[in-house]
Amino acid sequence: MSSAHIHPTPLKLGIQLENMPHGVYRKLLVPDSINMLQLHGILQLAMGWTFSHLFQFMDTRQRPKLVASFGEIDPYENLPPNEFEAHDILLKRDFMERIGKKNLWYRYDYGDDWWHKISLLKPGRRDLVEFKGIPICTDAFGKCPPENVGGAWGYREFRDAIDNKNHPEYRSYREWLGLDMKTPYEQEKVSVPSINDTLKAYFHSREWSRDTQQSFQEGWVDFFESRE
Repeated sequence: MSSAHIHPTPLKLGIQLENMPHGVYRKLLVPDSINMLQLHGILQLAMGWTFSHLFQFMDTRQRPKLVASFGEIDPYENLPPNEFEAHDILLKRDFMERIGKKNLWYRYDYGDDWWHKISLLKPGRRDLVEFKGIPICTDAFGKCPPENVGGAWGYREFRDAIDNKNHPEYRSYREWLGLDMKTPYEQEKVSVPSINDTLKAYFHSREWSRDTQQSFQEGWVDFFESRE
């Protein structure tokens, strides 16, 4: 590697959305100093979610040792001793070094219950050349489901209807998504350049440096309006 490379070695992550009838994955390069709130933002933008629900990162799906989330959003409930506000937990320091995990889980929307498996991958030479200190997506396949579609079962029903003009829910699903009655849904099509434009904007925005409570209270409306 040339001495001209001045950026720290990134963390390379593979993201796989579970329980899908078709592949939905992303490969990401992120700064090794990233905290879990920042990773939450990256995953929302890279996957195509809309910051509409609660989330958790955890080292295992059952009996986790470490959980990162929005924290105490209910003043009458205390966090369990293994759960912390996401901005206080670092991916490398806490999950990968202290807990010793190469895989972890990201749970989004406790109703629809979407689980993402996060795998630590080894950066290749091309990754080191491409990484400029800003989060980037290097590979992507498959759209995430629409928000509030009803989980894995609801998404199967959605897929049966969205491109089937004879299905009784065809029109209602298309109107719900704001689609015309002719354009194919293209469930596998994802634009990596578009993802990276949004990730770059996120990295340079004030949202990147917010703490967990600021993120929960302020939301993401300002960020998306600035992108219009």
